Amino acid sequence: MNLNSFKWLGYFFLLSGMGIVTLSMGWIAGFHGLGTLMTVSLIPLLLAVLISFFVINIQENDLKKRDLERNLNMRTIQLQEANQIIRRISTKDRLTGLYNRRGLRELLKREILRCERLKTSLVVLAITFDEGRDKDNIKRYSMMSVLGKKLSNYIRSTDVFARVSEDTLAILLLDTGVDGTKIFLDRLYEQLNQSSFRFPVFRAGLAIFPTHSPNPDDLINMAMHTAKQTNPGDMGISDGFIPDNVHSGID
Repeated sequence: MNLNSFKWLGYFFLLSGMGIVTLSMGWIAGFHGLGTLMTVSLIPLLLAVLISFFVINIQENDLKKRDLERNLNMRTIQLQEANQIIRRISTKDRLTGLYNRRGLRELLKREILRCERLKTSLVVLAITFDEGRDKDNIKRYSMMSVLGKKLSNYIRSTDVFARVSEDTLAILLLDTGVDGTKIFLDRLYEQLNQSSFRFPVFRAGLAIFPTHSPNPDDLINMAMHTAKQTNPGDMGISDGFIPDNVHSGID
């Protein structure tokens, strides 16, 4: 017998005891006729059955409600986990594991608000390897993949790297100015030169918030345009100009 059957029997015997008590009281009171005694005793028996139905129905509904709430909570947790995975995938570059342009843009929005509140600055630095690059796509992709894995060892935990085009990386440097960016680049050059992988010389360009723009996309585009206009091995500072054809293909 299952649990519900035991409940049924328990409620029935408990409440049908009212019939036996009533029968005894009727006998004591002088109702000795069989028909009278049965009538008097059947009333609480019927009540016992009805009450048993009512109580068990309430319990079953409560169990169903709890199961529904538990399933709903599980689905909600699964949906949140799926959304987190989708969000993480949609903001990461598959080749390098770095942020893509969309991910960098979202971070920039948040950090610009922080800088506005604290009255501080930030730098978006773009470095591009397109000058004299190897036309072999496999070698080029290998270079970006290796670089993406190494960059986490070259930066502060508060700085962020992103791949914003096929051959261009953008770096978000917080609480940093031009001098701090030059120090960062010197350290990056030194690290790359010590690597067993031979990286080509890159161009660098930077845009500063709030000097050049409060818009995340503008800052990224200014840094990219400046990097492409700078001589290999040098760092250029944006003049605030953005040509119409500057946009990343990796979003």
